[in-house]
Amino acid sequence: MPDRHLGRTLGRFRIDSVVGSGGFAWVYKGYDPELDIPIAVKVLKPHFAGDETFESRFRREASVAAKLRHPNIVRILAVGREAEAVYFVMDYLPHGLVDRLRVMGTIPEALLLRTGIDVANALAFAHREGVIHRDIKADNILFDGHGNAIVADFGIARAVSGYVKQTGTNMVVGTPQYFSPEQARGLHLDGRADLYSLGITLFRCATGTLPYDGDDWYEIARQHVEDEPPSPRSLNPAISAEMDRIILKCIAKEPDHRFATAEALQEALFRLSSGQTDTTGERTLEMPRVASRAPLRAVQPVAVRSARRRIAAIGASIVFLAVSALALMSSRSGKEAPAAKENADSVPTAVLPAISPESTVAPRPILRVNIPAEAMLAIDGKNVGRGQWESDTMPAGSHVISAWVASNPQCPTSRESRSIAMASSGLTTVTLKPRACGHLVIDGKHDGANYTVTERGGPTRKSGTVDGQIRLVLPVGRYDLRMSAPACADYENASIRIEAGKTMTTTPILLICG
Repeated sequence: MPDRHLGRTLGRFRIDSVVGSGGFAWVYKGYDPELDIPIAVKVLKPHFAGDETFESRFRREASVAAKLRHPNIVRILAVGREAEAVYFVMDYLPHGLVDRLRVMGTIPEALLLRTGIDVANALAFAHREGVIHRDIKADNILFDGHGNAIVADFGIARAVSGYVKQTGTNMVVGTPQYFSPEQARGLHLDGRADLYSLGITLFRCATGTLPYDGDDWYEIARQHVEDEPPSPRSLNPAISAEMDRIILKCIAKEPDHRFATAEALQEALFRLSSGQTDTTGERTLEMPRVASRAPLRAVQPVAVRSARRRIAAIGASIVFLAVSALALMSSRSGKEAPAAKENADSVPTAVLPAISPESTVAPRPILRVNIPAEAMLAIDGKNVGRGQWESDTMPAGSHVISAWVASNPQCPTSRESRSIAMASSGLTTVTLKPRACGHLVIDGKHDGANYTVTERGGPTRKSGTVDGQIRLVLPVGRYDLRMSAPACADYENASIRIEAGKTMTTTPILLICG
């Protein structure tokens, strides 16, 4: 039962409440005392945690997903095992696209464009890194506090898919209402399968309904492979002709008839959002590029006419495993039984961010903060993480950036802050260099002598008069020590090196006087 983990601590993370349950994991809201932030914790159910093959793939794919650091991808903060609990920890984002659909029915085109651009941006980055999501759907699209779309559960469907192949289990991985024809047929996938699923999501948002649905997954799979979808405009005339064209291109049966890449889809959405409805295929907006580490292979087109026979042949033996995302499926009332949440690994919502339906996509300011890998970071007093950080969700205006490292309370350099003014667009880069401290003990044997401690290439950090042994707190680094007294030769030591948390003691220093 999911209650078994309530009140426990997994690693450093406290488990506070159950917020969702799905086919392979329970989802909890928790607390990270180090970052002082709420978190979501996904814990494998016991029969999966006890399967070494599944656990190994789960941990490996979660680790791969954790390396996808992008503003439109949910951050995975930790992966671990505590006793029998195998878990991973991620950002807690309680607002999801399914909640907006529940409240609004359909999503106005301006908001739909913004959401589509964000998700395509996330997919473009992941595909360049060689990662295919395999389960893009409304449930897997969350929102941060600024209304930016964040994609959840990268790597989860891939972990299950790899487990299926490794163990020989005959399953189709994904959600049937959203998966591509090639996914329905168990074929090799590339990034265009994700674009198909995103197209189905856009269709649902634009029309309030799914293009394909049925009583069982087999019937839905058949429709994906054989049936042509209705025009979104035929269901909602408020949709523009260009948006209709983009959605239908995303959900073309053959991968070669879809957008070739997520970047191409993103550009088409950008053109529409800015009023450039050029359909000639000419590129009208230059998008940022990131070098690919793992090129994706294209899928060879497969004739649709043979699909019915192939599906019929495998349908009886295929078991569908639904892999769901970290998103809210429904608000939980006080009397609702926990079993009502069994359809999704999800996180509930309370209040939706207020975004005007008339809003349009605009260039966003980007904040990049360079700090040491071990340093903690806070924006406007709120802890956001550790190490280098970048976001395009920061509003323009004044902000206070702070970074700090663990050190002696008297350390003058362990914390550094800076006030900035972000413009409405463009890149703002902030570099902070907080440093921990160590100790220097000067063993002076000449009372009354003067000393100075100067940082190599920097300022004088300490100065004063020797009176026996002196213990100084200094930032890590290299220093020059100098002692002098009237009628005495100066003493110099240029090999002082201070390390974090350590103490360096000089040899006894006795000045030579005439």
